[in-house]
Amino acid sequence: MQQDLYSKRVVEERTRKWLEDAYWSALAGHGDPEKGVYDPAGRIQHLDSLAFQIVLRKLKIFRWLDRFDFESFIDIGSGFDHTPYLVRKRYGARSYYSDFAHSLNLPYGGAIHGKLDHAVTLNINRLPFADDSFDVVLSSEVLEHLVRPIEAVGELLRVTRKYLVMTSLEALSANRWERFLSHLRIDLAVPHVERNFFLLHELEDVFGADWHHENLWHDSCLPASQFVSIGEQVRAYAPIRDTETFATALCRALAIEDHRAGSMGILIVKTKPGAPIRPRSEALPLARWLVEQNAAAYADGYRLIQQLRDGTAELVAKDRPVVPELLALLRCPDCRGPLTQRPAALSCASCGSTFATEHGVPILYPKREDRRATEDDVSRLCGTDARRRRTLLRLMRRLRANEAAPGVMRRFLQRVDRALART
Repeated sequence: MQQDLYSKRVVEERTRKWLEDAYWSALAGHGDPEKGVYDPAGRIQHLDSLAFQIVLRKLKIFRWLDRFDFESFIDIGSGFDHTPYLVRKRYGARSYYSDFAHSLNLPYGGAIHGKLDHAVTLNINRLPFADDSFDVVLSSEVLEHLVRPIEAVGELLRVTRKYLVMTSLEALSANRWERFLSHLRIDLAVPHVERNFFLLHELEDVFGADWHHENLWHDSCLPASQFVSIGEQVRAYAPIRDTETFATALCRALAIEDHRAGSMGILIVKTKPGAPIRPRSEALPLARWLVEQNAAAYADGYRLIQQLRDGTAELVAKDRPVVPELLALLRCPDCRGPLTQRPAALSCASCGSTFATEHGVPILYPKREDRRATEDDVSRLCGTDARRRRTLLRLMRRLRANEAAPGVMRRFLQRVDRALART
């Protein structure tokens, strides 16, 4: 029974429920313009380190997108964010949302932020798309949470035609000792816990020598160190009250990109053969644009949250069919056969699986276990490279240990961490 608590199926379901609950709790507890980063007019009023880092991460991602040649984009694990909307607005690309939690994909507010008819509910380990479906695939702050991360990366690369972009604040460890301690301290009973930690050379074996990578930020380049008191951080961020000051601070934070001491997180770019990358352009105009778009999103968010609370938020009919453009992209997550529209459902003629739809959003969780998935994913990642293959299989075995009940040492450290959290 204890083993079942940590099995892939149970962990994923527990995480899905937690994400759904967190979404509705966030809506209930947020939306007060007096406390927000921006006021309803889009003026900065309470910028803090977290809000700054969210925009900085987005700046890092869009600096790479500016260098790509693409016409289609999907955000796998889009969550609360509206990156696909910004991608469509800036590049004119066909852009899609997707998440494991169905509530996060529903197009509340109608066409606001472009989610209507552009969202899919899915499981990252069995993506419901054909090979090479999207020019750009983004998966941000997802890697560290996955039950089967290597297999998931294989799936992401399968549906990527040109460029895969991933970020993780937690997944990169500085050394073996730090990685060992991080794994020991994982409390696997906690939903959506950070559970995957890698060394840089291990990630190179996952993505290949032709990958690109940089940090998410360096502590010395932020307006205030992450390690000073909250009061000092508040004083450092307080003067940032307009677009130009915010954008300039963001650009200063780009000064150090490598993984020297003081760096945090990792941004990964993997290109498929023949995918071009243009030289970088000036960062400041892009930073200004992102700050302005962030302000506009907050203003829209205030209005939408209030509408959700009073029950007036626009939502299309529950039986709305999946639009043809989206349906053409979809495949059965069980067998990758094409899907056809049925009333409030999609069906696969190849294997007979049927999947519900709601408000035009397909719910494409796999219903069958694919026993070939691991072998296919390893081959996709490393081809015929025997050394990389051995490394990946060893990594997978180590990470699969997280599907077992915790041992004595891990249970002891969990008790220590809980006790410290209460003090």
